[in-house]
Amino acid sequence: MRKYFFLSLSLLFLFSCEEEFVPKDINIPPQLVVESYIELSNNALPVYALLTNSLSFYDSFSIDQIQSNFVHGADVQIKVNSDSFKLNELCLSQLTPVLKELVYKQLGLDADSVKVDFCIYVDLLNQIPKLPNVPYKLDVKYDNEIYTASTSIPDFVPLDSIWFEDTPGKPLDSFAQMFCSIADPPTPNYYRYFTSKNRSQLIANVSSVTNDVFFNGKEFKFTLARSVDPGETFSDTLGLWRVGDTISVKWCLIDDSHYNFWNTLEVSRQRQGPFSSYVRIDGNVDKALGIFGGQRCETYTRIVKK
Repeated sequence: MRKYFFLSLSLLFLFSCEEEFVPKDINIPPQLVVESYIELSNNALPVYALLTNSLSFYDSFSIDQIQSNFVHGADVQIKVNSDSFKLNELCLSQLTPVLKELVYKQLGLDADSVKVDFCIYVDLLNQIPKLPNVPYKLDVKYDNEIYTASTSIPDFVPLDSIWFEDTPGKPLDSFAQMFCSIADPPTPNYYRYFTSKNRSQLIANVSSVTNDVFFNGKEFKFTLARSVDPGETFSDTLGLWRVGDTISVKWCLIDDSHYNFWNTLEVSRQRQGPFSSYVRIDGNVDKALGIFGGQRCETYTRIVKK
């Protein structure tokens, strides 16, 4: 009887805690969303800015809705030193088939699955210089508003070595674990990485960023997990590397605001369920959502072998 009494009491407590949540205002006007990067690397894309409008929680989500969310007619400028460079608006419908394929590959898009006329603002002539430790400013003028953000490209800290060892626990013959080492400088540094296998598109892992708070100024050895494809199901080989594959690691140094953006976004993605706490994404664009980030990257290619 005591067991049933406590069970009934627990159920009563749970139901008494249930309360309908109704937002105070569901008609919040859309905000500008900015995604723009300045990358210094051997194979970096020209500087670009992707401008869209935000969707409210109750908005419909369709191809037409996505298409209508691209922002057109904005004045987008990148300022470095005393120079100012205008980014030109460009849509996929304006490109030749060859250029379309190149854009799809660089942006990691599947040509057969793209159903919208993807539009960006881009430095068409690749004129903007990529310089470390130099301030960059983004100015966006749109709909009688001015949106600004600042960033810089940090110095690079290379991966000193990359090697593979047996998988943890019971070794798996066909898979290996990757190890890397770096000599971290005695200054605050922020890292992000992407991986690919067999010349596929580089993708960021679900947890792709870290700071050096625990190894600042030290030589540091660590494991580097294979980036998980979106929708990949859990298995005992998740994050491991298949022996014989040709793999690439894109290793990047980013500034603090760029790190804060991805760190809060990735934590938010991983917190799910009714009892998880809300995480506000920490962008750096004044009066808008999103990120204007600088990064210094290099790509390393290896064949997986133990």
